[in-house]
Amino acid sequence: MLSAVCSGCENWSGFGFRAESEEMSRLRQVLALEAGKVVADVGAGKGGLTVALAREVGSKGRVFSTDIDPGRLQRLREAAAAAGLGNVTVLEGRSGETGLPPNCCDAIVLRRVYHHLTEPSATNASLLRALRPGGVLAVIDFPPPFFLGRGGFGVPMQSVSREVTGSGFELHRLIDDWPGRGPLGSYCVVFRKPQ
Repeated sequence: MLSAVCSGCENWSGFGFRAESEEMSRLRQVLALEAGKVVADVGAGKGGLTVALAREVGSKGRVFSTDIDPGRLQRLREAAAAAGLGNVTVLEGRSGETGLPPNCCDAIVLRRVYHHLTEPSATNASLLRALRPGGVLAVIDFPPPFFLGRGGFGVPMQSVSREVTGSGFELHRLIDDWPGRGPLGSYCVVFRKPQ
């Protein structure tokens, strides 16, 4: 699913996710978050977004939190336990496979993860299988500082749109002014699984 190394990305991982941020406010709308929803945070990293999502969906909801790194998986479990959240399920992903069960989610988010994908077609197919019909996929990422294409730092929004729709998703919305991280602006591309 993800590459093991992204030059420079580890330095960016220190920017945590704040539940009271503008980004979370916008995610509530994009993902139609409410109590009882089932959501996945794919490539969850340190777990800040996972914790925020778990609080949003409440005890009747569920958050699947995935990553490929065993150390991060352990930190995700610890973050959920420290927050007192019993509605988080941590799953191990692999190259080209999210690890999510079929038809498990109302919504899935990949936050600054897509540019890490080494097998985007296989990963996108896994995401499509995991969503329920009509479910929402939000891909948040940033364009490369210079046009580097796939494998560089960042990924063009047009590449994300083309690759994800090529896997069977319907394009729902392009948001080019997503709250950024550091000096780079971000975007969010929203897709739906056909009914």
